[in-house]
Amino acid sequence: MKHLLLSALAIVALSTPALAEERQVEIAVSELTCPSCSFIVASSMRGVPSVEIAAFEDGPEYGQGVYSVTYDDAETSIESIIGAVTANGYPAQVLPDTAS
Repeated sequence: MKHLLLSALAIVALSTPALAEERQVEIAVSELTCPSCSFIVASSMRGVPSVEIAAFEDGPEYGQGVYSVTYDDAETSIESIIGAVTANGYPAQVLPDTAS
């Protein structure tokens, strides 16, 4: 019985991704020329598992915007989020982390 319990605990431990956590990133998107563009980009980001948009700010130039996004790195990646945006024709890039 003891071995069965230890085996079950080992399976649970191995099936849980190590160091998975919620992350936050800022993504700059360009070619946002109308309100529909922002909606399309936001919808494509929200279509990626675990992604939530925390904030949006207009960028420094016309047609640019910055999305503050949170996501669970056990469920998705930065590449998946950027890919969802660029698949709809909007150039996107991760902004460097300025907190450090």
